[in-house]
Amino acid sequence: MGKILVFGIPKEVFRDLLKHYQSAGINATLLDKKSPETVAGETAIKVEGRNFDLIILKFARGSMAVGRGGGFGPSISKKVTKTHPVINFHHIIKGLNERNESDLKAEMKEEKKGFLSKKLVDISWQGGKLAKKLNEDKELKNMILKTQTTSLKVEPDAKNNCIRIIHQKKIDMIVESGGVFLKKTETRAENFPSIETLNIIDRIAEYAKAI
Repeated sequence: MGKILVFGIPKEVFRDLLKHYQSAGINATLLDKKSPETVAGETAIKVEGRNFDLIILKFARGSMAVGRGGGFGPSISKKVTKTHPVINFHHIIKGLNERNESDLKAEMKEEKKGFLSKKLVDISWQGGKLAKKLNEDKELKNMILKTQTTSLKVEPDAKNNCIRIIHQKKIDMIVESGGVFLKKTETRAENFPSIETLNIIDRIAEYAKAI
């Protein structure tokens, strides 16, 4: 049976996100929260060959169904529990150093049209020098509109000496339980940000590193 969690990121999310990146040819590895390579003592995914260094997940809202263990007893039908938590994906650039924090702040403002299904039709960036650079990049804007990528912002983090590019997205958590003799429970996560969205974030990170 699935257990509903109101906060925290289950290990299955990291496992399946790692598979998502690796299947796209991205060199990604999981870092334990005790690793000296992570920041703020957080479990993270380390990414090679990109303009950002880590991806850290933060729960935003909703609930997550997570299955643990199994049990005995017949169960002919399979029980499926689905939840759709909203996650903040923090893409970490290490090394804020002495740079002006105001220069690095940027938040994407969205214009949407449509009655039932709102479509992203225009975006602009508000903030400091970084926001100005992002507004000047027409190709970046086209990438965002084509992929309908929403909820993006850049926040400097002086406490942890890093820059965070934060993308908020709803994912799917599926728990399946059942079995004729031995009851098994499996949890998986789906509907992660696309690789195209990751390329958008990588482009933003390139600008942030140059400020």
